[in-house]
Order: sequence, then structure tokens, then C-alpha cells
Amino acid sequence: MRTSLPSRDSVAANDFDRVAQNYEQAMARSCAVSGETPQFFAEQRMRWCARKLGSAAAVDTVLDFGCGVGGSFELFFNILGCRKVIGVDTSVESLKVARERHRELPIQVNLPAEIVPNGQIDFAFCNGVFHHIPPQERLEALDYIRRSMAPGAVFAFWENNPWNPVVLYSMSLTEFDRDAQTLSPRSAARLLRRAGFRVLNIDFRFFFPRFASSLRDLEPGLRWLPLGAQYLVWAQK
Repeated sequence: MRTSLPSRDSVAANDFDRVAQNYEQAMARSCAVSGETPQFFAEQRMRWCARKLGSAAAVDTVLDFGCGVGGSFELFFNILGCRKVIGVDTSVESLKVARERHRELPIQVNLPAEIVPNGQIDFAFCNGVFHHIPPQERLEALDYIRRSMAPGAVFAFWENNPWNPVVLYSMSLTEFDRDAQTLSPRSAARLLRRAGFRVLNIDFRFFFPRFASSLRDLEPGLRWLPLGAQYLVWAQK
């Protein structure tokens, strides 16, 4: 789910409570515009994070901020090789689904108020979360993340790119995205700096739909071009 933390925004949380059981189907309809599945994008995001972390980086504990139904949980283990994932979300029903679907994994899922940030997280991650957080609550949410992280830890801040018109159309197809307040890459970077993070770089990803997948080998060289469907702000505590 994607909504405000640490205070609970009841309208947004209820939206995700209502769709928790069918969240993947809703996202599949949205992603179908590109010809791909939500799993494709989730795997590619995680592989890009692994590339940026490098083989020498050890990731023990991950914070998945706005984890929803846990769509990224297995990827943290299979691609990043982490040992534990802590997922936080304000949707009670989404957390129930996450627990049920990932019983075999070493995960901990909680409402944000149930976890006191302790400065021990090695790697923080969010995807498509902040466009659901009211602007006046975004700094508070970033402070929660930053206080959870160890000194020098990295935060992967993924968001939908409002400079891409296909993304805006895709979001309009999804009930819980229609009224979202998107962030431009520049706005996101400014917000992270205000929250005390050091912004290392911004990467743009997902330029080519499935019918042009033969061109995807070009994407690493295009990460500077602000037209990708998503962007990643790579920040450090």
C-alpha cells in the first residue's frame, strides 16, 4: 500500500484495505499499457539496485517502506541476498496479505507506529509510495526512514515519472492512483535533501515498452534522460 507514515491517513489507508486482495490484478491492468507485468518492473528495479550497490556491498536488513502486499519481498532475498526484511505499511489488510503469502520468508511486517526507528537498517527502499503521501506529511515520512537507517546506509527512492505522459495515462487507469499527487524528480531530490539525506544521483529507467524490448540494452546509457517511466533517487544517510 502507499500512504502516509507515520500518522495514518484513513482515506488512503482504507482505499488500499479495500483492494488488498486484488492489488496485483489492478497493477497488472495499469502495467499492461507497456506490455509488461508488475513482476517485470519489480525485478528490474531490484536488479538496478543490486547493480548500484555493487558486489562488495553487504545488505543484512532491508526496510521496505510502504511494502503493501509484499510484492518485492522475495526479490530482496533472491537478488540482493539480504537476511531480513522489515516491511511497514498503513494498510492493515495489505499487511495481512503480505504475512499470509510470505510465511516462509524471514520478514517482519508492521504498522509504522509499531516499530521505533533504531538506526540499524542497512538498505531502505520504497517504490511508488510518496505520490500517495500528502505533501505536508512527506518530510515526516522521510524522517522516519532516515532515523531507521544506519550511518552511511543507502535509500532507493523509486517514483513514477510525471514527465512521461504514458505514465500519467497508466496511473489514470488505476483507482488508487487517479488522485495521486506526483513528484517530479527535481522535487523528490529537494525533498530528500531537506530531510537530511545526501542525494548521490538520479537514474531514469523503463524507456522502452515490450514491443521495443530489443532496444533495452541501451537503457543503462540513457539513465540521465528524464523520460523513463520511473526514476530512482539514490540517497545516503
